[in-house]
Amino acid sequence: MIRLSIQNKLLVALLFATLGVIGYMGLVIQWGFDRGFLEYVNLEEQKEISRLAQQFEVYYAEHQSWDKLLERPLLILKMHAQTLPQGRKRDRLLKVFEEEKVPGWILEPDDDNAPKPRHPVQRVIMVGEVGQVIFGRKRGESLPTMIPILYQDKEVGGLGIYPPKEISEVHQLLFIKKQKLVILMVGIAAIFITIAITLPLAYHLTKPIRRLSETTRKLMQGDYSVRIASNARDELGTLTNDINKLAQTLEENEIQRKLWVSDIAHELRTPLTSLVGDIEALQDGIRQPNEQTYQSLHEGVTRLRRLVDDLYDLSRADAGILSLITEPIDLFSLVEKEIQSLCNKATDAQLVFELQPDPGSSTILGDPQRLQQLVDNLLTNSIRYTDPGGTISVLVSSDGDRVILDVMDSLPGVPGESLTKLFNRLYRVDQSRNRALGGSGLGLAICKQIVDAHGGTITAQHGPDGGLWIQVIFPAVQEQS
Repeated sequence: MIRLSIQNKLLVALLFATLGVIGYMGLVIQWGFDRGFLEYVNLEEQKEISRLAQQFEVYYAEHQSWDKLLERPLLILKMHAQTLPQGRKRDRLLKVFEEEKVPGWILEPDDDNAPKPRHPVQRVIMVGEVGQVIFGRKRGESLPTMIPILYQDKEVGGLGIYPPKEISEVHQLLFIKKQKLVILMVGIAAIFITIAITLPLAYHLTKPIRRLSETTRKLMQGDYSVRIASNARDELGTLTNDINKLAQTLEENEIQRKLWVSDIAHELRTPLTSLVGDIEALQDGIRQPNEQTYQSLHEGVTRLRRLVDDLYDLSRADAGILSLITEPIDLFSLVEKEIQSLCNKATDAQLVFELQPDPGSSTILGDPQRLQQLVDNLLTNSIRYTDPGGTISVLVSSDGDRVILDVMDSLPGVPGESLTKLFNRLYRVDQSRNRALGGSGLGLAICKQIVDAHGGTITAQHGPDGGLWIQVIFPAVQEQS
């Protein structure tokens, strides 16, 4: 099966469309021309018959009868010739009259199978006072439109001509042939013009498609830096912009992937290096196994385990398989329990928790384990990065359709440009959130995944005390009346 490119398809489609239009126009023009030309010929012949009728009025005034015309019918040719301008047609009629020989193209036999008249004279008919045929013959029962021949306001005869059914005279046929040739030449010219216009147009229209195809191949090969220059505002321009955005997104994702792998490797290497150093020191006898050594090894392993668990949770969330076992939960009670469990840790960091009073109904539908992990991450994050002597304010509120959790800590704050990036994986604010404090940069990213899985939203903004304000909004459980 032949595969045509879009360029060739456009060419073929426009060419066939042009051929169809030319063919249709040719038929309509030819039909209209033939019809109009027959009407024109008939009109001209009627004018000639009118002039000839005037000649017969003069003839009748001189002879007072049609007897001589009946004896010599070729006189009508002479009289007809006298109404014509100088030319071949007039000379031909005069020659026939002078030779007094009736040719076959003038008079026909009375045979109904006789060939169709091919000369206007063959279609002329003249009748006398009582309707007798003086010249020509009837074609059927009816007569054509007759022009009366008058003498002293009395009708003494009539002259008419049957309208032509087709063009028969040589000069008329030659004219029609020339017109058909002109139409044919116009059609051929239109075809070549269509090809000449369509080829560059099709090439121009398919050029962006070829660029798009080349760009997508490069994207498939892993080259995400390619972009397509285009100022078009049509559908192809929109598609070009979409592919450029896709390439930019893929490039950013590739950069994030490389950074993600690099950061994960660094996060794993840090506790592993510490563990390897401690173990080698024990093997070499540099350090003696004691409670402090075991505590250091346990902290390193715990940190590794927490990091691996966080990565596992994020990978499951990305795959859309973050497991949730939902049930109605009083968010205020859950937050209160988590604050109580973290009080000692906050005291060690010289921080104070402030929990607003019970707001009443704060029931949401959620997974207790995941929500506990969410609140623990938010509170631990504030404890870890708030300056000593600060305050961590926690507020749970409800406005009917929503349950809102606000966690606001004091100094240090977060730069404005970093607020939207806090929920990115492994992102840290250099000024206040650093690896030395023990964070992996995954806690807030996991919080966002948990909130999204519960159909809520989480945002970060500047706190009223100069620190960070994290706000989480969940859909409330509607109480049944």
